[in-house]
Amino acid sequence: MTLINFHADARAAARAAGTSSRHLEAVSSIPASAHLTLITNLSNLRAMQQDWHNLEQNCAKSPSVFQSFDWVMAWSEVYAAGDAGPELHVIAGYDQGRLVFVWPLMKTRRFGVNTLAWLTDPFGQYGDILCQKDQCPKHWMANTIDFIHRLKGIDLMHLRHVRDDANIGARAKELLRDARTPERAPWLDLTQFANEEAYDARYTGSQRKRRKKIRKAIENLGEVHFTVLPSGILADKAMDFAIAEKNKWLSDRGRLNRILGCPGHGKFLKALSRRFGGSVEVIVSELTAGGKPVSWEIGFRSGGTHFGYITSHVNELTDLSPGRLHMDLSQRASLKAGMQRFDLMVPYDAHKESWASASEHTKDYFLPFSAAGWLVGHGYLQTVRPLVRKLYYTVLPALFQILKLSKAGKKQSTSEE
Repeated sequence: MTLINFHADARAAARAAGTSSRHLEAVSSIPASAHLTLITNLSNLRAMQQDWHNLEQNCAKSPSVFQSFDWVMAWSEVYAAGDAGPELHVIAGYDQGRLVFVWPLMKTRRFGVNTLAWLTDPFGQYGDILCQKDQCPKHWMANTIDFIHRLKGIDLMHLRHVRDDANIGARAKELLRDARTPERAPWLDLTQFANEEAYDARYTGSQRKRRKKIRKAIENLGEVHFTVLPSGILADKAMDFAIAEKNKWLSDRGRLNRILGCPGHGKFLKALSRRFGGSVEVIVSELTAGGKPVSWEIGFRSGGTHFGYITSHVNELTDLSPGRLHMDLSQRASLKAGMQRFDLMVPYDAHKESWASASEHTKDYFLPFSAAGWLVGHGYLQTVRPLVRKLYYTVLPALFQILKLSKAGKKQSTSEE
């Protein structure tokens, strides 16, 4: 664990790093009683549990589930425990002995350079800092950036999925550089519904008719039940099925997902579901018809928000659209549980539109700390990557579908002969 105090030497360090005058003003603005600490091992991270929980409750804006101590700790114990994994680089700010600021980062090798990314990326769907409501996020961020300049072996910072409404949102635009990969995160405002009847009234006549048709088709398989499974063997089994079926679904569409395809993903989610008494509740729901599972959702509840992390269904039943019925029932269950928001998260896919009432813009940011980092940041992240991303989401799926149809046509032709 490395300790660096930013007091009298702050301006000299900032000038050495080539910091702008506006940035220098921010560097000198944290209290003389404040300091920054770098946490690089699991034991020191575990020791922060109570302070981190307290900070979660006293942020100016509540961070998402992906910055909660429970999420970060469960993930780190699976992925950052060995020598081959990423290195923890959690930067914590203290003022008079109180934890008032956390920037949860990890150091990993990406794009051929040593890169700081959000801790738990890409599993964490949003990135943010934690900052006590009586503190200035911009000043702490500016000091942290100067702190990083003084560390060895860091070429680049790359931060994905920063929401505009996050604690870091407005400050990221000032202190970091836009990677030009904008996204939108759809969500449903549950506070607009006084009860389930009001929720039902949100549907148009055609939407209501379609949902009834879907339910009737699934009921033909047998009696339908929606159940939130208790943590333990039943939830574990459902998570395994959900991940396996989701990977099949992605494979059939020529898409890759490094989160869902990761062998340790299930282990991490199961560990998280057993962290009782914290700020995160893992919600595993299952829809059955005739006593057999047809769909699942793995979600999290934290700070009045239900995060819909993974939705999945039995692939042989895709034409029946069980996922649509499951989503309807999951949102109703969240309303009954007193949730204020149902977050469908990035990306803003077309099928999410009917489940959302609004969306929040997200951006990716970067900041170089070396010449190599500058080349990767400006050359790849800001220029090449946006083009590659567009190709992946438009051209490749269309090409895969053409090849799939061509293969199916040849197979039919062969059978006719």
